[in-house]
Amino acid sequence: MSRPTLLVTGFEPFGGLGVNPSLEVAKALDGRAVGEAIVRSAVLPVHHAEAGPHVARLLDETDPLAVVHMGLAPGRARIALERVAVNVMDYDTPDNAGYRAHGEPCVPGGPPAYFATLPLAAILIALTAEGIPAYVSNTAGTYLCNQTMYTTLHALAQRRHPARAGFIHLPLLPSMVAAAGLEQPSMDASLMVRAVEIALGVLTRAT
Repeated sequence: MSRPTLLVTGFEPFGGLGVNPSLEVAKALDGRAVGEAIVRSAVLPVHHAEAGPHVARLLDETDPLAVVHMGLAPGRARIALERVAVNVMDYDTPDNAGYRAHGEPCVPGGPPAYFATLPLAAILIALTAEGIPAYVSNTAGTYLCNQTMYTTLHALAQRRHPARAGFIHLPLLPSMVAAAGLEQPSMDASLMVRAVEIALGVLTRAT
């Protein structure tokens, strides 16, 4: 009997950055056992028209127990557990196809918003108990991170698939702050990997 799958995704670099910590964390967790489940990691394109279909294919391939997307949120000092995704794309920073969205829906005719179905409160308790800075965020923004969270929850709802799903935003890496020379918060990659691993552990126990 095959073990259940935890689908974990990160994004490729974007906005002129050479790295993306969500990609690094996803790669580090690929193949890891969490309880009775196995992590299957994937890297999503920062592309308005390709990220959603990419996730849809992954859902078909893995039939996951849960989906945890990750992305980068420069300026945030803590692990951000996203509560809600809204049905809007609006961004001045172009995606990697050079596209800028202005007030467009993620899914035309879709609900105004979806709430994450991850056990956010329990994850937050577990992370802070381990001394990892974290909080529940009420905005995933209006860029590809929000769009991917929304389209995934919409796809699961349309399919009546029981998988839990949500999004975790990660801070910059120290090396990224050093290279930029700016006063910005950062977090070590190993701590981010540990944070997501803890979150997956809570998730598998709650599912």
